[in-house]
Amino acid sequence: MANINAKGVIIKQTDYGEGHRMLSIFTEEFGIIKAVSYGVKKSKSKAAASSQFLCYGDFDFYKSVNRDILTVNNIDVVDGFYPVSEDIEKLALCNYLSDITYELLGTANPDERILHLFLNAVYALSYKNESLEKVKTVYEWKLMSVGGYAPNMMCCTECQNSSVIAFDTARGGMVCNSCMGKDSVKISRGVYRAISYIVSCDDKKMLSFRADDELLKTLNEISEKYIYSQTDRKFASLDYFKAISQM
Repeated sequence: MANINAKGVIIKQTDYGEGHRMLSIFTEEFGIIKAVSYGVKKSKSKAAASSQFLCYGDFDFYKSVNRDILTVNNIDVVDGFYPVSEDIEKLALCNYLSDITYELLGTANPDERILHLFLNAVYALSYKNESLEKVKTVYEWKLMSVGGYAPNMMCCTECQNSSVIAFDTARGGMVCNSCMGKDSVKISRGVYRAISYIVSCDDKKMLSFRADDELLKTLNEISEKYIYSQTDRKFASLDYFKAISQM
C-alpha cells in the first residue's frame, strides 16, 4: 500500500458502479494511468467539480498491493479549462484529441513532451483566439511527429529524389512524381511549408503561423488521413466533432 502524488490532466472519464467515476489521467511521472474517484457522482460530493474531463492539477492517489487501478484521494485543481466545457464544439474536439493521444501513447508510458503539447492545445482552445481547425491539424501533425511518426519532408521517401510534389500518408512523407501512389496527395508550396514548420518548430510556437481557410482545410484532410493510415483506426470522436461543426 502506498500514497502517490502526480501532476496530470484527466483525458477520459466514464461512470463506474453507482456514484463513482473511472478516470484516465495523463500524468508527468507515470504517463496515462487509471484511477477511481469514489462517490464523486453523489450530490454532496466535494470532488465532483475536480473529477471532470480536462481538469489539470496535483493528484493524490492511493495504491493497494493487489490492484493496478489507483484510488483518487484528492485533487488540487490548477486549471479546469472551463471555456472548453462551455462550448460543445470545443469539447468534442478535445475528446478527439484525447482519443488520438491515448491511441499513440497507451498507458503507463511517461512522455512529458506530449503531455505539454496536449495542454498547449487545450489552453489555446480555452484562452486564445485560434480557430478549431488550426488547433486540430497542428496537434495532429505535432503528435504524430513527437510520437514516432515524424514525416520525411526532405526528399522522396522511396527514391530520395529531392524534387517532391506530393505527401504520401501510407509511406509517411513526401514523394516525387515517379513514386506517387494511391495514398499520395499533391500539395502546394504553402502546404509543404506549413507541414515542415509544424513538425520542426519549437513546441511553444506550433500555432505561430498564418494560414487561410483553404490551407487549413488541406492540412486537416491530410493529417486525418495520415493518422488513419499509420494507426489503422477510425475515431468516432472525430466523426462526432465533424457532425457538431456542421450544425
